[in-house]
Amino acid sequence: MAVNQLLLVVDRDKDVQQVTARVQAVLSQWDEPGRPSSEAISIDDLIADPSVLGKAQVAWLVLDDDNSPQAFELIGQVQDQRVPSVISYTGAGPRIQAYEDGIVACPLDADPSVACSMLRSLWSQVTVLAEMRHEIKLLRAHEGGLCGQISQLDEELRMAAQLQKEFMPTELPRADGVGFDVLWRPAGYVSGDIYDVIQLDETHIGLFIADAVGHGVPAALMTVHIKRSMPTKVIDTTLEAGYRLYTPGEAIGILNREMLKHQTGKVRFATACYGVIDTETNQLTIARAGHPYPLILRADGRTETIEPEGGLLGVFPDEVFEQTTIQLTPGDRVLLYSDGFEVAFPTREEPKNGGLAGHHKIATDQYAQEFEDLRHGNAEAALDRLAQRLNMQSGSLNQRDDLTVVCMTISEPANIASKETPPAESATAA
Repeated sequence: MAVNQLLLVVDRDKDVQQVTARVQAVLSQWDEPGRPSSEAISIDDLIADPSVLGKAQVAWLVLDDDNSPQAFELIGQVQDQRVPSVISYTGAGPRIQAYEDGIVACPLDADPSVACSMLRSLWSQVTVLAEMRHEIKLLRAHEGGLCGQISQLDEELRMAAQLQKEFMPTELPRADGVGFDVLWRPAGYVSGDIYDVIQLDETHIGLFIADAVGHGVPAALMTVHIKRSMPTKVIDTTLEAGYRLYTPGEAIGILNREMLKHQTGKVRFATACYGVIDTETNQLTIARAGHPYPLILRADGRTETIEPEGGLLGVFPDEVFEQTTIQLTPGDRVLLYSDGFEVAFPTREEPKNGGLAGHHKIATDQYAQEFEDLRHGNAEAALDRLAQRLNMQSGSLNQRDDLTVVCMTISEPANIASKETPPAESATAA
């Protein structure tokens, strides 16, 4: 079948001769040259081999009615292959009007000149439609390649997320009277927050949190560098132990210089907080580099902030990081957290001057109230409650920032508690 033909699709074989004669009467109104030839095919044959439609410039569909399953399938095939079409009915049917996308209706007994004008109008759009079909084909090819690239990127990001999780502590240290729990929630596949809890020696544990600027893979890679560069002790053979623990201020200062050493023009900075707890005395020494102030939830209900001074990591080469020492008592909890909590609990602004309500504030202090709840009960359960509260927030499925909380709980040491509490049998004897 030639490409420039008019394809005549007839519902029933018995109508072919009559309909063909009608079509020829319409085509006789078409001046030479350029008049198309026509070829008839039954609807059954077309449904069996829809590729025939791709060889036609315009199709003329002649049906008994438009409610049969065959008619629906035929119209679907015509639209899928985007062949401009005229539809007519051997019985009662719609008059001249738009029928479906790319299809116009014309009564079979319409004036031949009118029907011819409709065909010629459709024919004049064939070149445009062919170009559009070609562009659609190219777009589909590009779409397939793009989907493949997105799938590959998705897989790589999932692997990166898994690797980052494996880089985090798999088990937190536990000391007699001191426990640690963590909530860590990336905003995307990977996080710009990182934390660590390190057993430094028999009586000292270090707790560390850092927040790299930005989000996603660049921030996550930066956190890996920060964690690997974080110093904790130095070998010193003049000491009995053979080493010396860096103070938090010293450690952050070394980390700051290490970051500056690897700057390559564009300044990349981070915030951090590092503390060392002496598990024998419950003294916490802590330093910070532009990070949110750590909180102490005291056992007596008070809340204190720890406020040593210190600038951002990776900005000032001679920055001095102040450190503070705090005495903790049983029942106290210390929170190191990232600044993502400032936007984790948005509130809604009240309408002003007749405006619309519902605009989210960029940052709030609602997180401080949520942190107050962490003083109650088991620390792990308290962080689970915080996670549930985060899940209830508007936009929690598209979290605005990475969220991390490191919670240290001071409890009564087991050996002290056993001394203060008489054995059960002694109590019974008394």
